[in-house]
Amino acid sequence: MKYAADFRAEARDALRGRWPIAILTGFVASLIGASIATSGGGSSNNNSDSTRSVIQEFQLTEFWLQYRTIIIAVIVVLVIWLIVTIVIGGAGKLGYAIFNLKLVDNKDVDFKDLFSQFHRLGDGFCMNFLVGLYTVLWTLLFIIPGIIKGYSYAMTPYILAENPGMTATEAIAESRRIMDGNKWRLFCLGFSFIGWGLLCAAPILIATGILTGIAIRTESIATLLLIFPLGIPLGAGYLFLMPYQEAAWAAFYRDVSSTAVIPDPALPETIPDVN
Repeated sequence: MKYAADFRAEARDALRGRWPIAILTGFVASLIGASIATSGGGSSNNNSDSTRSVIQEFQLTEFWLQYRTIIIAVIVVLVIWLIVTIVIGGAGKLGYAIFNLKLVDNKDVDFKDLFSQFHRLGDGFCMNFLVGLYTVLWTLLFIIPGIIKGYSYAMTPYILAENPGMTATEAIAESRRIMDGNKWRLFCLGFSFIGWGLLCAAPILIATGILTGIAIRTESIATLLLIFPLGIPLGAGYLFLMPYQEAAWAAFYRDVSSTAVIPDPALPETIPDVN
């Protein structure tokens, strides 16, 4: 049985000599919402009295009047970006799955692989919608079941990418099948990257802390806007971490599906209930 270290080693071997194309493809994939291994995330908010008082001291009314054009422009761009990722993100995931599978199979890869499944916009949209819906519904029961189901559905993009005759529901059901007994292994693989993740996040967190301190002392919330142009160079580590993780997940899929019999959608077989 292979472990997290084995999949990471396979990913490094697959990326050797092909880091530039993997970084470029991974960066564009993240922009169009096509990340697979790195698509999760979360955030927390603290609404303490001290935070509210700091916000009040920033004189938000003056800030809005001074920067409203920039703020509105940013909001419009974000809304457009969100709509675009909803429409093409699923198909992008299928293409990115193809790219990473070819990578770990030691085949020639091309940046165009990322867009190779754009003729399947409907399949990709249905995949994202159903996986998101089922995960949310399970999360409503309690957080833990939602997380577990997220791992159950994790191989869906690879399965659907390699089996264009499948529907999204069939690919989800097959993912559940091959992940039976393998969810803990995938969790361990993801957890094994936590050190690299913290290392990549450290420059951004430090810069944010420094800028926040300056903003509080100078009572100028505009200082916080500097984090946006600084975010790209400070987050450069993620450009290397993302393709590393994605290649490792593709290697994991190859391992768990190596003996799996992919059902022929043309046959009258009963697909397990994904709910």
